Amino acid sequence: MLGMREVVIPGVSWVVGNGQTTRFWADKWLMNTPLREDIIGPAPVGLEEARVCDLWQHGRGWLLENIVPYVAPDIRLRLTAVVVDNITGVRDRLSWGESLDGKFTVKSAYSSLMKDSTPRSNLSRMYDRVWKVIAPERVKIFLWLGVHQVIMTNMERQRRHLSETGICQVCKGGDETIIHILRDCPAMYGIWTRIIPRRKRGTFFTQTLLEWVYDNLGDSGEVDGCPWSTLYAIAVWWGWKWRCGNVFGVNGKCRDRVKFVRDQAGEVIQAHLVEGNSGKSRGRIERMVSWVKPAEGWVKLNTDGASKGNPGLASAGGILRKLDGSWIGGFAVNIGICSAPLAELWGVYYGLYIAWERKITRLELEVDSELVVGFLTTGISDSHPLSFLVRLCYGFISRDWIVRISHVYREANRLADGLANYAFSLPLGFHAFDVCPEIVYSVLVEDKNGAAYPRSIRL
Repeated sequence: MLGMREVVIPGVSWVVGNGQTTRFWADKWLMNTPLREDIIGPAPVGLEEARVCDLWQHGRGWLLENIVPYVAPDIRLRLTAVVVDNITGVRDRLSWGESLDGKFTVKSAYSSLMKDSTPRSNLSRMYDRVWKVIAPERVKIFLWLGVHQVIMTNMERQRRHLSETGICQVCKGGDETIIHILRDCPAMYGIWTRIIPRRKRGTFFTQTLLEWVYDNLGDSGEVDGCPWSTLYAIAVWWGWKWRCGNVFGVNGKCRDRVKFVRDQAGEVIQAHLVEGNSGKSRGRIERMVSWVKPAEGWVKLNTDGASKGNPGLASAGGILRKLDGSWIGGFAVNIGICSAPLAELWGVYYGLYIAWERKITRLELEVDSELVVGFLTTGISDSHPLSFLVRLCYGFISRDWIVRISHVYREANRLADGLANYAFSLPLGFHAFDVCPEIVYSVLVEDKNGAAYPRSIRL
């Protein structure tokens, strides 16, 4: 009989601690699928039973001679970004693999259940435009129904055997499809010809329904001071309302429907602007940002991480500096393949490591990732995929010294950023520098001299 892990929620994955529970090849822990699904050539002996800890040796790392012959190079690079915790002995934990933070949500579960390998159109951009257009919620819902082609037209009623004909009840001159009601029926055609901008006249009446909706909702141009996407959405909505009124005989009098649509769109935009200026949105101001020297008796550590692809090829870098801004020590590490937050955490870990090794007692740690600063100051869930490295960083922070952690803007973290990018040109692994590498020396001098750079900062 198959184990429970094989037959229940496919979204569950493992966060490795000591590696004694997670099966290296058979469980989902490093990627979105078990490693056995990507094995090259004959399967290794003990495929099902080998645990993660069986292929890790404390002080040495992964036993690559038992792994590399069976996996692609990119998997090896992913392994270099993960460690097994032989120090604290924390156990492996189950995590929800369909979300970035390892927490279960209905949205992520639904997305997981709806996964289908059958080729089909990706309408996510279409839905984004539907829900982001500046328009009342009822208008967005109607557009969403239109995109799903579930509006009850005569053609749909005929298909369901609810009507004997699919002819438009307003113009009596064509099949009553969604695109006919909203655009091609003479009742709407005349309105559109008076409001569509000149730039759209060549394609407006020739596009399919989905092309038509997608193109117009994504148009950021303005017509008489109103975004075209808003004017378009309002016109579509009222076109449907007027059609229903014509069919059921409840339309009121409206001398100029074009003017009415424009006025309605103008009111929507005005309400949007008032809401935006009501204090919910804050302005921005440009400020000059520079690296700040540490306080008397303290040493400053700046770290940074980079990932080309998130996840992708990743690196990290960091530097220790004295009160006068001079170099104490630095590092660059070519990590392998991982996400940007994980790369940032590796930068913090190695920075804390070299600071502790140099017997520093008062350390100011600056990181330009608010997410990572949050992990280090407020904690992280045990089920989070990054918890293993946060826990190792805590191991250093909790030692007999004082560590202050703060977030800085990238303009104040340029030297660490330069070291992280320099690491991409170095071999895999950790590289320590007792003197500043020439490639980033100019940044060190600029920081020491107080060079500042402009940044737009939210008030």
